[in-house]
Amino acid sequence: MTATALAEAEQEKTTLNAKARSGSIWIVGAFGASQVLRLGLNIALAALLFEEAFALMAIVTAVMIGLSMFSDIGLQQNVVQSPRGDDPAFLNTAWTMQVIRGIGLTFVAAVLAWPLATFYGANDPSALELRWLVPLVALTAAIDGLRSPGALSAARHMQVARLTHIEVIVQICNAGITLVLVWFTRSVYGIALAGVLSSMLYMALTYWVLPGPRPRFMLESDAMRAIISFGKWIFLATLLSFMAMQIDRLAFAAMYPLAEVGVYSIAMSLAMVVTALIGRLQIAIMFPWYARMLESGMALEQAYYKAKMPMLIMSTYFVTLLIVGAGSFFELAYDERYAQAAVFLPILSIGIWFSSIGGMYGAAFLAAGHSKWIALVSAVKVGSFALLLVVLSSTDGTLAMATGAVLVSELATFAMSRYLGWRLGLRSLRPETTMLIMLAVCSAAGVSLVQRFGPVAGLHPATQLLVLGALTTLAFAPFFFKLVYPLLRQRDI
Repeated sequence: MTATALAEAEQEKTTLNAKARSGSIWIVGAFGASQVLRLGLNIALAALLFEEAFALMAIVTAVMIGLSMFSDIGLQQNVVQSPRGDDPAFLNTAWTMQVIRGIGLTFVAAVLAWPLATFYGANDPSALELRWLVPLVALTAAIDGLRSPGALSAARHMQVARLTHIEVIVQICNAGITLVLVWFTRSVYGIALAGVLSSMLYMALTYWVLPGPRPRFMLESDAMRAIISFGKWIFLATLLSFMAMQIDRLAFAAMYPLAEVGVYSIAMSLAMVVTALIGRLQIAIMFPWYARMLESGMALEQAYYKAKMPMLIMSTYFVTLLIVGAGSFFELAYDERYAQAAVFLPILSIGIWFSSIGGMYGAAFLAAGHSKWIALVSAVKVGSFALLLVVLSSTDGTLAMATGAVLVSELATFAMSRYLGWRLGLRSLRPETTMLIMLAVCSAAGVSLVQRFGPVAGLHPATQLLVLGALTTLAFAPFFFKLVYPLLRQRDI
């Protein structure tokens, strides 16, 4: 390689590192703000609506996510990974397939609405509302399919700031619209209609904010073959991923009263905050960065450990906060109907910690071309949880016991991810071990303070949360400093 080529490669690497840094900052900052907004919205909705409303929306959301994953062939991943990702013919073909997919999802969801309502209505009559809720929410699939192909190009070039701007605007508007509609309707339909209006706003903003030529319908044969060839394992992986992520709420809604499942759904939504953050970083930062770094000749192991430790520290920190603050938070923010969520949340959070690590391995598998391994990991989670459900169904197990089954399935999934990572050369266990010790020690100390240390146990729940948050942050401060200091000095990821 000539000196000029080496200089250009080094410049490209520097540019990608800068994009990764700035993109991570945008994602973490916007994500934190959006979660605060989302949390406030959920607390307000819990006061305005009945518990069953959360279970109904959990079912509807699971159905829509499931249909989306069942038809996912990795359109965004194709555009990010393919050498033709900037080719207008390739991009328009991906956009046309996106539009067709969205319309198809809306139609299928509408057809499934009545059978789903009948199935869940046999356990709880409140579920009969699904006959109308599912078709209404299904409109979002067709609207999302019309989003500008500029969104696909922005993902390829790690233009995270522009995408984050759109997401923040939509989230703020969605919160306001939801509160207004629910206030006047006092119905779960207010949430559903707000989702449709927010999807329309998001779609419009992708054309207004993101640059690019006007899209046109096109189905180039070569582009279609490339997309389907790359996406076949992604299709299977996302199909299994849906079952892995949503099978608990879908199964529990058929086994337990919807009021209990609604409380469980609130706890799960809080625990999933960590997964959502890590997943967002994986999709927007890790996968594109891996792909470009591997193209430049960097070893996967080196790239993986550079990217892994910051996210591992973040996930451990947030999971610790969820565990130590669960009791105080639900005592402060929710009424006694939701008290059981304080039992569910710590159990689910531990499972989420292991799940987040598995997701980090998944990004490495995908970048290394082993998309079928992601499907295998998801199959382990689905299979292990299904076996545990069989055991639960033969006993009089409570929903708290069922929550423990979710944790066990996450442990089995982590074990498989770890084994596959070892096969890929990612063999160091030191980062996971260090953070697991931190998680155990800090969580045990925080819970003990609230339950057994009189001066803290007697405080107001809001004050307890402030004390626990400050102590947890102080405990993790050396790790945060270790991450930030080299970045300030070397300006390298």
